[in-house]
Amino acid sequence: MNKQILPNQKNYTCLFFLFITICLASIACNDSVQLTNNSTSENGLLVDGRDGTGNFNDKKFISAAATIDVVSIDASAASNEVIAFTNHRPPAIVQNVPWTSSFEQIAVPYANKMKLAVKVWVLHGPFNTTKTTAINACITTSNIWNSERMGLDFSTFEIIDATGDAQAATYLDFTCTQQAGIKTDIGFTAGRINIYYVRTVDGGADRGQACQIGSDFVAMASGSGSELMSHELGHCFSLQHVDGDSNFDQTNIMHPASNTRQFVTEGQLFRSHLRTNSAINFVYTARPALPTRDCAHSNLSSDACPAIQKRIWADGTFPAN
Repeated sequence: MNKQILPNQKNYTCLFFLFITICLASIACNDSVQLTNNSTSENGLLVDGRDGTGNFNDKKFISAAATIDVVSIDASAASNEVIAFTNHRPPAIVQNVPWTSSFEQIAVPYANKMKLAVKVWVLHGPFNTTKTTAINACITTSNIWNSERMGLDFSTFEIIDATGDAQAATYLDFTCTQQAGIKTDIGFTAGRINIYYVRTVDGGADRGQACQIGSDFVAMASGSGSELMSHELGHCFSLQHVDGDSNFDQTNIMHPASNTRQFVTEGQLFRSHLRTNSAINFVYTARPALPTRDCAHSNLSSDACPAIQKRIWADGTFPAN
């Protein structure tokens, strides 16, 4: 029996084979990104380039696969790069991607998780009580870093009992005017962030201070919540406060008045790793020969910098954008 093909069916069949022929002729219909050393978690990309509709900046792609299909891109845009994020890896960036009108598969290698040594000095006792507070803060911070794709963890978290130091009482009620003194009198180890647990900071029993944006120093009140360390270390990594910005609420680690801190945007992650005044770069030199960019704390994106509130994944009530 002969099968009858209706005219419309013929048209659809021809169009289908024409589409397949075009794709095969160019090897693939879209460019792609090939991730290496990726974790088993979902990957997110921010891509700059140009397609048939014009230039685009920080176009978002998400996939559980190591090979991620992106749009067909050419290299005529002002910025041509790929930034990749995933759990347990620092953000990866490939600049000046050689997009052409043909198919490309761009290799983007993730580095291994960065391990940072931290030294903790306990001035306010009882020592074992404050030590437990510090350990809980360490665990909470590590959990936030892992869930929010910081690509960081502690290599060592050394805790020193300085409660018996004769000069400890001088610094129990700490303000940043005492920063130089506490480092000289109590102790300080270069090449790592030093954290000092005191009684109060700026008059508060639950406050902390990094004393500047981009720092190797943190003072913590012994009554502080376990999530506060992620906030103060955020300052060490060059991040600023986000209160007063409708793109954030108290669940972001950089909100100055919160006990529910848990989220970091990809815009914040990018700055933490690429700013030259981040401790990741100037204290730990954990990214030798990799790109740095001194992106402003800005709600506006640019060819060089994603907006501070850029999210590949939702943060609580804030959707991806």
